[in-house]
Amino acid sequence: MKEKDQEFKLPPISPLLGSTISNFLKVISLGKISPRVYPTLFLTFLAVLFAVPFQIVERIYYRRKIKKFKFSKPPVFIIGHWRSGTTFLHNLICEDPNFGYITTYQGVFPNNMKSQWLFKSFMKWKIPKSRPGDHMELGVDLPQEEEFALANMTHMTFYHFFYMPSTNDRQYEKYVRGLQRDDEKSMKTKRLFKKKYFELMVKAADNTGREQLIIKNPVNTARIKLLLEMFPDAKFIHIYRNPVITYLSTKRFFTGLIPTLCLEQYNQEYIEEKIIQNYKNLMHDFFELKKLIPEENLYELKFEDFENDPLYYLRDIYEKLGLNSWEQTEERFKKYIAGQASYKKSINRITIRELELVQKEWAFTMERWQYDVPENLEITG
Repeated sequence: MKEKDQEFKLPPISPLLGSTISNFLKVISLGKISPRVYPTLFLTFLAVLFAVPFQIVERIYYRRKIKKFKFSKPPVFIIGHWRSGTTFLHNLICEDPNFGYITTYQGVFPNNMKSQWLFKSFMKWKIPKSRPGDHMELGVDLPQEEEFALANMTHMTFYHFFYMPSTNDRQYEKYVRGLQRDDEKSMKTKRLFKKKYFELMVKAADNTGREQLIIKNPVNTARIKLLLEMFPDAKFIHIYRNPVITYLSTKRFFTGLIPTLCLEQYNQEYIEEKIIQNYKNLMHDFFELKKLIPEENLYELKFEDFENDPLYYLRDIYEKLGLNSWEQTEERFKKYIAGQASYKKSINRITIRELELVQKEWAFTMERWQYDVPENLEITG
C-alpha cells in the first residue's frame, strides 16, 4: 500500500477508547501501525486504562443478570448492504417506544454502560454533529449499529477492518462466514461470539428499559444462520437499493470514515476493490442463507419504494411481521418523516470505468432486482 495515496484524519483519541485493554491490544496487533497515528494511540490507551476500574464494576453488576435474562419478544433485525437505507429505516422504527436499541454511546462504550454519568459527558463534548461520509445526524442517545459496539468488545468482528483495511478478507472469512459453519474449530469461535453478542443485547435492553430490540447491522446480512440459532423466532427486514447508487454512496461513506479510524497505510484503489468484493460476498451469502428464515418472518423492501412512501411501507412491515404497536406510534413516525424532508442527498457522479465495473461485478443483483442505470446519474470520462 502506498503511503502517498493515504490520508489520515484521526481525531486526538480513537473510538477504541471504549475498548477493553485486551481488545485494544489485539486491534493494534492486526497490522503494521503507521507512525503518524502513534500520538492518537498513546492518548487512546491512556483512556482505555482509565476505564478499567469501571469495567470491572460493570462485569460484576451484569454477571448474574446476563445469565438469567430472557427476551420476552424476539428481536427485529434490519439487514442490507451499507448505504441501502438501513439507517433511515432503523432511526424511523426506533421512534416506536416499544423497541429498545443500541445507542451511539453503547457503540463506543459497550463495556461502560453503568458509568454513563462519566463517559457520556466526555463523549458529548467530542462527538461530531454528523457522521463522516454521509452527514447523518449523530448523538449519544441516538440509535447505532451494533457492529461498532462489538468492535470495542471483542476481536470477533468485521469492523476491525476499518482500523486495519489490509485485514478485510481475513475478518470477513473468520467473523462473518466462519460464524455460519459447524466444524469443530468454528464452533468454539461461534460460542464465544454468541456469548458476547447476547451480553451486548442484554445491556441494550437494560439501558433502554425495553426487551424487544430493533437491531441494524449490514454485516448481519450474512450472519442469518447464527442469528436464527440464537433467536429462532427473530424477524428480519431486508432493504435493498439500486446497486449503482449503493456503490457511489458506499464509496463516499468509506472514503469519509476510514481516514478517521485507520491505523495503517492504505490507498484508495484498495478501498474501491474491497467495496466491490464485500458487496459480492455479502449479497451472495445472503441469497444463500435467507432461505433459512421462515417466510412470515422476512420482509424485503426496495429502498426507492420506501423513500417515496415511507409511512405506507412501514405500516405494511408492522402488519406482515406482527408488530402490534402501530396505532400508538403512527404520529411519531409522521413527525420523524417530516423532519427528514430537509436532508440533502449527494450528487451522484460516476466515471465510465466505475460504472462498467459495477455493471459487470454486481450484475447478479441488478438483474435479480430489475435495476437499470439511474436516469439522474452524471457519467464522467
